[in-house]
Amino acid sequence: MASSVTLTPAGLVTPLKDLASCKASFTGSVARGPIVSASVIGKAKVTCSVKDEKSDVSGSGKQIATALALAAVLSTSPLAFPQDASADVAGLTPCKDSAAFAKRQDKAIKKLTKRLDKYAADSAPALAINATIEKTKRRFDFYGSHGLLCGTDGLPHLIVDGDQAHLGEFVYPGILFLYIAGWIGWVGRSYLIEIKATAKKPAEKEIIIDVPLASRLAWRGFIWPLAAVSEFRNGKLIEDASNITVSPR
Repeated sequence: MASSVTLTPAGLVTPLKDLASCKASFTGSVARGPIVSASVIGKAKVTCSVKDEKSDVSGSGKQIATALALAAVLSTSPLAFPQDASADVAGLTPCKDSAAFAKRQDKAIKKLTKRLDKYAADSAPALAINATIEKTKRRFDFYGSHGLLCGTDGLPHLIVDGDQAHLGEFVYPGILFLYIAGWIGWVGRSYLIEIKATAKKPAEKEIIIDVPLASRLAWRGFIWPLAAVSEFRNGKLIEDASNITVSPR
């Protein structure tokens, strides 16, 4: 089976009928493409002959040059490679630069000042309100001077992603919370172990707290991390599974 194929280069709308023609004897199908590369799927024998090469390709050359220039411009555009944002957290601004934060501060102080007008200057309520006003000012000044970030509502937002610039907002308070919680648990555990070993009625000591014993254990509990590591190495921290009672179900 013989077939005449007209090849159309990529980017042209109409085929170049006068440029080239191909005759092929094949079994299969012909894959059309540019004149410089013709491929046949299947078993085929393709013979191509160039008749005329007077086609004007200056228009295609101009289009290619224009496309390359446009690509070069876009590659240097900020849209292609955006710069880093100045704020470290999107949507938040430093509280000292937040208009909503300043507005909230003024509103809180004005509210307290309005209450102050109801009392005499030397009265106890007036002194208490003045102390509250000073405390409010210090609180807002602290938020603004320590780099806290505020949202559109004017309230400080805690950053908990581990950023070193915001460790004081969550990580340090979190460590302190774990230490205090561990101290309370360690002292309570030590108290239960002590009354079980020494008291005649341990259950009664659980209801009526032995204050001297609890106070002594509370002072010891401040080094509970070191004591916990020591007991873990000695095998006293974890009770044997055979000594753990299980309620019937």
